[in-house]
Amino acid sequence: MMKPFAAVLTGLMFSCFAAWTVAQEDTSPPVETPVAAIDGDSASIPVENATLKIIHSTTVAAQIAGVIGKLDLNEGMSVRAGDALGGVLDAAVQLQVSRAQVTCRLAGQKSLDNADLRLAQKRSAVAANELERAVSANQRRADTYPVKEVERLQLVADSAVIEIERAEKARKLLEEELALAQIELSQAEELLARHQITAPSDGIVTAVEKRPGEWAEPGTALFQLVRVDRLRIEGFVAGDAAAAGLLGRAAVATLETPDGPRAMEAVVTFVSPEASPVNGQVRVFIEIDNSAGLLRPGTRIGTRILQ
Repeated sequence: MMKPFAAVLTGLMFSCFAAWTVAQEDTSPPVETPVAAIDGDSASIPVENATLKIIHSTTVAAQIAGVIGKLDLNEGMSVRAGDALGGVLDAAVQLQVSRAQVTCRLAGQKSLDNADLRLAQKRSAVAANELERAVSANQRRADTYPVKEVERLQLVADSAVIEIERAEKARKLLEEELALAQIELSQAEELLARHQITAPSDGIVTAVEKRPGEWAEPGTALFQLVRVDRLRIEGFVAGDAAAAGLLGRAAVATLETPDGPRAMEAVVTFVSPEASPVNGQVRVFIEIDNSAGLLRPGTRIGTRILQ
């Protein structure tokens, strides 16, 4: 017997709906696995209260007393190590450097002048020849030169040798004067350099304490410089986990971005030898690269230490 038409139609509609459901399940996109699942909670140690902190912060101070003549700085400016940023007025010190340079050149020219030594050497050679001729003549024929004349010639020859020694000592003294002039020049140049204000390292200016025209004493803070290309994550781990030798262990920090969580590699650089008497937790430092500038000091960041 043939089935009723309504039953056949109902069976056909059910088959089509089942086929459409299977097709939808097969073509749906895969769900992205969370970062935490990739790391594996069971294979990592959570870091509590993980907060990003600055590692390198430098307060640049004046090295010399004086009026600030120039200071090209503004908050937020990025600087490179060795950048010339300004300085204390240094006109008087520049004159000292110029004077020391002239003194150094004069001392150098004097040390190269060996005319006195060469003259003393020639006089010594002449005196020695005259003495030798007198002695030879007396050997061939006695009393050719009187004894007094021979003694006089001997004295002249000895005096010429002493003049050579004196000229050599004078030249050594001139060389010492040159060395002293060079030291004085270096001192003047070092004093001039202390008037200059340069960036001690790469970083970002976060505060400017002095402006051009203001007086500064040695040690007066001029500006604050911080490095953000590498940051420190400070947090706490359970005491039993800290006993597992975490120093140097790899870690993963999870940064929340508009495109979803992003895992960033880090490394444990410090594990405190002390535990909190309240909860037994141990403080840890974890350094992370921030050359891309994605991280901001002072914010919390999810962090786990890998087993």
